Order: sequence, then C-alpha cells, then structure tokens
Amino acid sequence: MNINSSYKLLLAMLMLGVSCNKFVDVALPNSQISTAAAFADDEKANSSMRGIYASTQNVWGSGPFSGVLSSCLGLASDELRSVSYNDDNQAFVDNNLTAASSGVSTIWSGLYNTLYQVNVLLENVKAAPGVSAPVKQQLLGEAHFLRAYCYFYLVNSFGDVPMPVTSDYRVNALLPRTPTDKVYELILSDLAYAQENAGAAYTEAGKRIRANKWTATALLARVQLYRKNWAEAEMQATAVIGAGPYTMDSLNNVFLLTSKEAIFQFANAGTNNYTMEGSRMTGSITNPSYRFTAWLRAAFETGDQRLTAWTVKASNGDTAYYKYKAVNTGTTEAVVMFRLAEQYLIRAEARAQQNRLADAIADLDVIRKRAGLSLVADLNPGIAKEALLQMIYKERMTELFGEQGHRWFDVKRTGQADALYSVRKTRWRKEAILLPIPLGDRQKNPNLTQNEGYE
Repeated sequence: MNINSSYKLLLAMLMLGVSCNKFVDVALPNSQISTAAAFADDEKANSSMRGIYASTQNVWGSGPFSGVLSSCLGLASDELRSVSYNDDNQAFVDNNLTAASSGVSTIWSGLYNTLYQVNVLLENVKAAPGVSAPVKQQLLGEAHFLRAYCYFYLVNSFGDVPMPVTSDYRVNALLPRTPTDKVYELILSDLAYAQENAGAAYTEAGKRIRANKWTATALLARVQLYRKNWAEAEMQATAVIGAGPYTMDSLNNVFLLTSKEAIFQFANAGTNNYTMEGSRMTGSITNPSYRFTAWLRAAFETGDQRLTAWTVKASNGDTAYYKYKAVNTGTTEAVVMFRLAEQYLIRAEARAQQNRLADAIADLDVIRKRAGLSLVADLNPGIAKEALLQMIYKERMTELFGEQGHRWFDVKRTGQADALYSVRKTRWRKEAILLPIPLGDRQKNPNLTQNEGYE
C-alpha cells in the first residue's frame, strides 16, 4: 500500500486538507505540528476530522470520492461512455485493465490514504486528555464510519485486501490480503460502533456533511443487502426511512447542499461553488465529459421526468450527464453519497427477496411516483417475484446512475455480470469483475498477491 508518508506530513494533511481549504483554521508552527498539538482540545480534534473530509474533495477530480469511482466504474459497467478516451478510460470500457492502470491506482491509493488518516485520528483521539468525552465519542463514531466506508469500496472493487487498523506504516506496508469475510466483519463492527456513538444530529449546523448515526445505518443497510441478509437490510433501511429528518425531495433539489433527501454529502472544497466530482463528470454543460450508453438510455421509460431534470442533450444530441447529478455551475452543491431514495430501493429489494411483494411494490412506487411514472400497484399488482426484482434492478439503474459505482456493483452482486456484459461488452471476461491490484503497490509489498487473470 502506498501509505509510507511521514508522520508529520500526515498530520499536516489532517489539519490543512489543502492550502485553499476554509474548513481548517488551526495554524501550523513552522509547517510542522506534533501529535499532541493536533489533538490537544475539542477545536483542534474537530479540525483534524474536518481535514479528513476535506481531503476527499481537494484533489481536483482525481480522487475516489471526487469523481473517479463514478466515472471509472460507470465506464466499466454499461451506463456511461466518455466524450474522449485516453488509454485508461478505454481499458475500463473494454474491461481490459492492467495492474498499471492509473484509475485503478487512484481508487486503491486514495482509499488507503483516507484509511491512514482515519487510523491516526482513532489512535490519538482515544488517548487525547484535552478532548472532552462528548466530542471524543462523536469523533470516534465518525471515524469508524469512514473506515467502514473505505473498506466497503475496497472489498467490493478488489476482493480480498490488506486491512490496516493502525497507523504503523512499517507494519501496514507489508500486510498480506485479508479474506473478504474478515473485512466485512470489521465493516460491521465499525458500523455498529458508529451507530452507537456518532449521534443522530449533524455537527455542522444546517449541513449534512459529516457522518452521523443515520449515515452509518444507511451504509449498514447497503452492506446487508450486498451480503444477502434480507431481513437485516430491511430493518436498517426502515430505521433510516423512519428517522425523521429525511424526505424525498424534488428532482431538481436532490443533489444540492440543501437537499432534504441527503443523508450524507461531501462538501465543496474550500470556497469553490462546484464540486470536484462535478468538474470531472460534467466538464462543459454543452459538451459533457460523460454520456449515456444506449443501454442506460433505453432503461428510461417514456415520460420519466429524471430525463428532464438530471440529463441534457449534448451539442451532438447525445443524452449526457447533467448538472443536477454532478453540478459544475455556480449553484451551491455537494456530492451526495447517501440519500433516501437508495434506502427505499434497498428495502424494496429486501422485501421482494422475502416474498413480501406488496410491500416491495409500495417502496418501488415511491421512486416511480417522483419520476412521474405509472405505479406498479396500478399496472401490475400481481407481478411475479423475479419480474419484480428485475424492475427494482432497472429502477436502481435509472435512479442511481453515475453515483459512485452503484451500477457496477449491482450487476456484480446480483450475479448478472457474465450474462449482461458478455453481450454488451466486446472483450468481457469473468475475471474483470474484480479490479487488478496496482502494480506499484505489489512491487513495494512482496506479500501482495494479484487477482486472477491479471498476472
């Protein structure tokens, strides 16, 4: 893993994010800071946490959570194509990646760099005598969520992965890969901790830009869905849906900073009015960087209002990514990572898998109603289970397109990858469902093995 940064550099990153960031205002003496000073009191410990959040959005569209997950995994699946292809983009489209892929390395190293920062915070906040008990509890809850979130993307992208739980880079640099089930054990443990300790309120007034109890619960619902624990997935999604602060918002408001639907967002970098993901995914409104594939375009039913609200015709007539999903204008915005619509779709799928079809239809129709579509309860109330599941998968495609790899992971977890991609892709092979372990990290760590098909 590329986590051999010096301790002092890491702490500077925690406190500053990047130089233009306005979240952090703690001065660094002589550009260095000791561990004790970084976590000396409530204000400084909170600034360190803000620095971790800020660092996810301070890489100008070249980090996992600032556009790379959305763009690269969108290309790897059957939902997005690019207006222009470099070699790496084409390799994602063709599912013909190598261990030298820059996109793969960005996903891997970006997630591990965030994990390193989180582990530093976990160790030092626990031991910080100047941090009050309530702040300590909140920060530890948030940190456990962030660690679970990073591991969720790592294990679903790469399979077995190294699992550092400390900041000791001398140990971490030589860790072997941990089996997927063991990684999920840590994810579940971290989320249980976050649910218990992060608190139900948001710590930034009027904004949903730091994780809370419901953020952890939303991720837990997703995790349980992926693990096919249907009753648990339903229970966690139900808890979020009934939590109180969240309501389905209008289509034009869903991806704004003020969204009532948002459960967790990554905020803008510093004083920028646009997100890093928006800069990467949209580029120019008249000539957007990413366009729909024919498969995604065909998934939308006639009259679907999401095509009006969330897409635009590019200069050549293509249906393309639009500003309300990845805004690149002066509008106040954020990168929405969890929102209420996904929780309804999680619960619909979990209920259908438990043969509670009427309940599943009711949840699915919440999404369809907002999109201006006819309700399944009216059109086909007696729909069979498998047909209903396929409707739910299609609705996930049209509702969650371009959002942090949902489509890529959905096709994989539902066992449809070979059947779909062998038809829709010219060079599909079953091994491509996992990304390769980056070459540079394997060269530094002799204990890192490669995924099948990439040697």
